[in-house]
Amino acid sequence: LGAAAVAAGRRRGVAKAASTTSVVLVKPAGAFVGGTGHTVQGLLRGEEDAVSSGITMRLRRTCWNLWFKKSTYKNRRKKELRNRSYNIQMINRYKRAMRVVTRYLKGVRNGRENPANFEEFMATVKDDLDHACLTIDEVCVQGVIKKEGAAGRKDKLCWYVRRVAIEKGWLEPPEDRFEKSMVTIGYKMPVNYKLREPRPWQLPGWKSPYMLKREFDEWKESKKQEAAA
Repeated sequence: LGAAAVAAGRRRGVAKAASTTSVVLVKPAGAFVGGTGHTVQGLLRGEEDAVSSGITMRLRRTCWNLWFKKSTYKNRRKKELRNRSYNIQMINRYKRAMRVVTRYLKGVRNGRENPANFEEFMATVKDDLDHACLTIDEVCVQGVIKKEGAAGRKDKLCWYVRRVAIEKGWLEPPEDRFEKSMVTIGYKMPVNYKLREPRPWQLPGWKSPYMLKREFDEWKESKKQEAAA
């Protein structure tokens, strides 16, 4: 069980490191004295970023395709984009958690992963399955997906686990075709105790991408004036 837990944690860590994307923020030295705000690096077209990676380049394209596709937006449209970006982030979060489970199950099917028996198979996948189910519950509590959709996604994961176990000969197909997959594999759903949290823009100190870009433009202009002086 210890080796299985270590392997599961390693897979989850690699997936998280490979798929996490965030806005690159830089706090320039000497700018905005007394302030705590951050600015966006490489938000303008043609700017060369210090961080040259595929994730950063995809992020820049996303910024221009979502936030700055037009030069100006009405306030209502800005709120729609803000809500949409939050929903995209939460949806990607639970999909990444599900992908860790499905990647391992595909590896078992094609022979890349070789658990000796059903007990070892469940011990390896249980931690990732718990994490995926809790992430789906958290996204549902935040109101991004409906509870029926969350239940369907968790049932889909359990169904996939049961399918792989039956294909490998570890389990027999249930006599009742309507039996829940979690009952067949002997899995108990983890309980989510998290409550709904406020949105980021409802917290003090939040700045929209338009605020960050405006601060970046002001800082860039001030640097030009200092260089010219």
